[in-house]
Amino acid sequence: MYKHKIKLKLNIDTYQNREVFAKAMLEKYMSQSPNNFVSDIGAGYGHMKTNVEQLGAKWQPFDYVQKIPESIIWNLNDKAPENVKKAGMVLFLEVLEHLDNPLLCLQNISNHMEKGSVLILTTPNPQSSKNTLSLFLRGALYAFQEKHIKENHVFTPWKHVVYAFLKRSGFEILEYAVVDMQYKDRKIPSVKDWIKYNIESYLEYRNPLAKGMSYGIVARKVT
Repeated sequence: MYKHKIKLKLNIDTYQNREVFAKAMLEKYMSQSPNNFVSDIGAGYGHMKTNVEQLGAKWQPFDYVQKIPESIIWNLNDKAPENVKKAGMVLFLEVLEHLDNPLLCLQNISNHMEKGSVLILTTPNPQSSKNTLSLFLRGALYAFQEKHIKENHVFTPWKHVVYAFLKRSGFEILEYAVVDMQYKDRKIPSVKDWIKYNIESYLEYRNPLAKGMSYGIVARKVT
């Protein structure tokens, strides 16, 4: 984990990738959870299972398409399946951008959670320097080009919109973090790439929220 004091008196924690962020937030907030069930929504191949169970919690995986036998199918346009446990914590990593109806889905997730439970969310950062430069050069955000429709990248998760949707769904925001910094370690094989790298760095210097290909939010259900 890296920590940067940056302009505008912002002090934003920075994490190398989503797993590092999620693990740190689980460790930080698990003791405040109203129960020990962690719903992993968009569980994929179960990469977070060990991190959850190491804390003595019970991992409850969900997915739209079942990739492992343990996962429970949940179309987030619908209420949570019957006979599942209400969550004390929810992992929601890199799923939001794939949702056709993000507000409805967040409301259904909220209804699946106990009051006082914590949501740990990551999603691509539209303000990132790479997205900003791509928009200038190509007319499209780097992570939301036409080719990404195949991955159902259909919702552009601007921070202020996500904050508003979370609040409408009964959450208060606890933390914001910069996530996914691997692009800073890439090789720079040409003058063109060197120029792009330095423009990105300048954008990040001018706007702290331009750091990170993704961002993370921690939110607590209050209603």
